[in-house]
Amino acid sequence: MKQQIAKMSDEQIKEAEERAVTGHLPKETAAEETAATTTEENPEETSEQSSEESAEQAPEQGSEENTEEAADPSETEPPAPEPRRDVDYAYIAENIANLSRMYIRIYRDGEPIAIEDPIQFPMDPATPYLRQLFQIDQKASYFITPYDQFYGILCYDSIRIILGPTFHMPPSRKKIREFMFQLGVKRDYFFSYQELLAGVTPMPLELFLHELCLIYYFISEEKLFLSDFTLYDATSNILEQNQLVKRYEAQESDPPAPLDPVTFGNDIQHTTIGFEQQMLTFIRNGDPEGLKNYMDSHPAGQPGKTSSSYLRQLQNIFIATVTLCSRAAIEGGLPAEEALSLSDRYIQHSEKFEHPEQILNLQYHMIMDYATLVAQLAVGGEYNYFLRTITSYIREHLDERLTVDQIAEAMHMNRSYLSTKFKKETGRSLSSYVIDTKLKKSMEYLRNTDKPIIEIVNLLGFSSQGYFQNVFKRHIGITPGQYRERD
Repeated sequence: MKQQIAKMSDEQIKEAEERAVTGHLPKETAAEETAATTTEENPEETSEQSSEESAEQAPEQGSEENTEEAADPSETEPPAPEPRRDVDYAYIAENIANLSRMYIRIYRDGEPIAIEDPIQFPMDPATPYLRQLFQIDQKASYFITPYDQFYGILCYDSIRIILGPTFHMPPSRKKIREFMFQLGVKRDYFFSYQELLAGVTPMPLELFLHELCLIYYFISEEKLFLSDFTLYDATSNILEQNQLVKRYEAQESDPPAPLDPVTFGNDIQHTTIGFEQQMLTFIRNGDPEGLKNYMDSHPAGQPGKTSSSYLRQLQNIFIATVTLCSRAAIEGGLPAEEALSLSDRYIQHSEKFEHPEQILNLQYHMIMDYATLVAQLAVGGEYNYFLRTITSYIREHLDERLTVDQIAEAMHMNRSYLSTKFKKETGRSLSSYVIDTKLKKSMEYLRNTDKPIIEIVNLLGFSSQGYFQNVFKRHIGITPGQYRERD
């Protein structure tokens, strides 16, 4: 049964805030301390007074009250529960923010009662997602954005706590650029905003969830475990996912019999240490054939209890597995941006599935895909590594007016060698590839945002709006405005 607490009055909130600032104790506490001090100073007097009071209250021997039989303990009413202590939310917010270097917001009935921003952002980074974050109704959740940021959400009675953003590794320039565009931060503030994000302490997801468990215990005295958390992402319909979670929690029957997960053995699989290490070695070395043979002949083991829902359990395992695989692929030479973007897409797909066999099948192909991508780096040797390095640099610096000279300098290559080799391997010039990449990104912004064209021009490093419109029409056949209206 859900625990309830009395709502704090406005006076109590004000007193809590003053206490956090001044460090003064409330009057009641001060009175108690004064009484305690008096007792210590006059122990004999206090003892005599207590004895006299006890004697006056004690009934005479032989009285009717003494002759009555003692009441049956089983018939006595249980003691009334102790009133829950007041929680100083301003104090919690201040210390969590200083400890973890994260933005924290605490609301009561939708109204902010404590906000702490240790980074001093010019605009709350959660602004694009606040509507979704307030739709989440699970008591413990985490929310992943398309920019590798995650937020923690705790709901208890009328209290909602939103902590974040944080991330498991510092965001790339590309991620920061796109996030700033969504947030509406001007391109001129790019470097200052990048420095602000650098002030956020990267935190592994598991450690972040443990911090949320501790906060929830402090405000509710209820212990949570990592399996109690629900994952939401910015691309999902929050209200539909709330209903889906509730439907699974309402199921009281045993989970269905395990399914055969392609080549993962005959049971739900969970990575034991030995199996996990060997699997990651195959990915790191880019050996999909060896990985397939190994998984066919070595079952991974039985899963630990991670969720009361069978489907939720598989999703938890999948998220942990894709995180490990993406890191192994990066160590094997796959560009970090590519590996992490793929990880995000896999997680988002898994959260939309409603059948266990879909997740099991996706997990198998996800593992094989990472091994195959690393293997492709070695096919043709220098060729693939060369192209991946160049194209990754271009994607990271789309906001700049990229030239062949700039790219050659960044890659520590001769300009002529770079241009000749790129055209030989791709059949096109490097400058045309840069233009096409920028145009594709501009089309994405025109389709998916209502940002003014001039902002898109500035974000993608075009010299002017007129130049952008001419290039766009020459390659696409219509103007940017016509493209947006048509789409």
